[in-house]
Order: sequence, then structure tokens, then C-alpha cells
Amino acid sequence: MSNWIVKKGNTSIQEILIQDKDGNNVINLATAIYIKFQVKQTKTTTTVLIEKTMLDGIAVDAPSEGYLRITLKPTDTNLTPKKYYMGLEIKWSDTLLYEVTMVADGTETETFEVEQDIVLP
Repeated sequence: MSNWIVKKGNTSIQEILIQDKDGNNVINLATAIYIKFQVKQTKTTTTVLIEKTMLDGIAVDAPSEGYLRITLKPTDTNLTPKKYYMGLEIKWSDTLLYEVTMVADGTETETFEVEQDIVLP
């Protein structure tokens, strides 16, 4: 498994291709009620360290149909350098809700890692 690795206090942009169980690109992302990305200390904690939504940090069908572009700002990535857990959920209705398997650099992952930036402010 790969990680989404960011430098502490840096901007990070990840383009995530969303596919169905058959490997087809999901083409109705823009009709979702909500899309939510979260980073937490552990899988079971309820405390959210980073949250992005369609209104704040998630662009739908960018760079093309079936993709989400998640943009993290320096204030988002200003966390203690270590490994965290991330999740992405898409909801179209009360009966159509999916937690999406994330892919970073072509590999499935749920790990979000913050590394110390070499150049300090």
C-alpha cells in the first residue's frame, strides 16, 4: 500500500479517479448530495483533523469527468509529522452512500502521511 504523503505546512493536491466495482469511471459525481474527505489520528477516533467537502477543497470532475481534485492548504497539513488515516465518502441519497477506496500513485491506500519539511519558515 502506498500513502498520500505531504510536507508539513505545504499545499498538497491529489487527483482521485472514482470508479465503480466494475472499474468504470463514475460519471455522476456532480449529482452527489455530498462528498467528504477526512483525515483522523486512528481509524476509530471521532476527532477529525482535516475535512474537505464539495464546498471547501474538493473539485468535482477535475481534471476530467470521474475525478475529484482534493486541495489541502498549508493550514490543513500543519500536523505533527507521522502517519494518519484518511477516508472519502460520497452520498447520492439515503440509500446510496459509499466509502470510496482511495488510490494514491496508483495504489490503494488509507494512509495519509505528514513529513517534516526540510526548509523551515
